[in-house]
Amino acid sequence: MTSSFLSSPDLMQSSLRQSLPEFAFVEWKSQVNSTNVFLLQAAKSVEEESFRPALLGAHFQTSGKGRLGRKWAGEVGGTLMFSCAYDVFLSDNKLPMLAPIAGIVACEELRKTVGEKFASRLQMKWPNDIQYGDAKLSGLLVETVKPSLARQSDQHRVVVVGMGMNLLHAKELSASLGRKVADWTSVLQDMHTDEQLLNQSMALLVARIAKAWNDAFALYEREGFAPFVARHQCLDALYNKPIDVWQDDKFVMSGVAKGLDDKAHLLLEMRNGQLLPLLTGDITIRPSGEAL
Repeated sequence: MTSSFLSSPDLMQSSLRQSLPEFAFVEWKSQVNSTNVFLLQAAKSVEEESFRPALLGAHFQTSGKGRLGRKWAGEVGGTLMFSCAYDVFLSDNKLPMLAPIAGIVACEELRKTVGEKFASRLQMKWPNDIQYGDAKLSGLLVETVKPSLARQSDQHRVVVVGMGMNLLHAKELSASLGRKVADWTSVLQDMHTDEQLLNQSMALLVARIAKAWNDAFALYEREGFAPFVARHQCLDALYNKPIDVWQDDKFVMSGVAKGLDDKAHLLLEMRNGQLLPLLTGDITIRPSGEAL
């Protein structure tokens, strides 16, 4: 396999524009500071209502970031990195649920790519990490901002979803980070699939995920999180597993994961049988006994 899975930025952009005619803005660059930051700043400065939905991808980010303010590191062509921006109309207390919805949708689309035989190996670790087996393959960062021109409603927000998926160097990343990391190469090797397939389909995969996020957020606006509970259950990497909850790198509690409720809270079963709902936010979930 070659060192890069991605087509040139120009080819990626051309393919995505053809696949996403309903998107008002589609660009793929050689390098940006952060795709999420770019789209968040645009939401606060661009007043044209026609700017969204928007997609921005890049072969390299100089200031990429992950959940909880962590830096997202990658090399040119070694990571799939893109962000999408959408208009949503939701009260503030419903915004945190967008994070698990984004993870559910991305995992579903990746499963469609690998096919039924290998789909079960791709799972979502709440709130939205995507794993291949028990190794992290992809992370998502979901941020919201009030746009410069909030139209129709005070509940108008722009949600920006950034996705980074490892394409190469899982062994090196696992060693440097001290935890299991997967890459798309691993998936292809298990599938005995030629890299040419990926080169042809990567832009289409990005387009499918972008469309699916758009549809899912619209469904959430209409019906809440309830339609996603069963969808998450099919993907749940934590169900019935003992987990530890950490906050600011300090141990908080342990319990057994019991899926999500209809508000996207992770249900933690305590020793006394009580189900404790956990909110998305500044917490980290680890399998019991896993080191920092």
